Amino acid sequence: MARQYGSMKKKPVVKMLVYGALSGLLYAALFWNQSAVTALFTRGTWYAALPIATAFAISFIHGGFTSYFWSVLGVEATRKSVRTRVVEEKHVDRERPQPQPRLRARL
Repeated sequence: MARQYGSMKKKPVVKMLVYGALSGLLYAALFWNQSAVTALFTRGTWYAALPIATAFAISFIHGGFTSYFWSVLGVEATRKSVRTRVVEEKHVDRERPQPQPRLRARL
């Protein structure tokens, strides 16, 4: 029993809560200041990059929360061992068709 306890992974509950709070704050700030965000994002020129940067930031924070959430629940990806597979080339002797002479019109 002691061996199992020592080999158990510590679950990232605190990280999940921090990323969840940040994600909630970002969404709340975005929707609470919707008119200011819309006015700023629609100015044009270099301001056109702001929606993309905002989407990346929200995606990064929300993705971290989601990853830690599933880790806390115990859902992990399966890890397959990487095996090198030797591929042997198969050489098949086939009869090659002989090229047929073409008819050419000479004037």
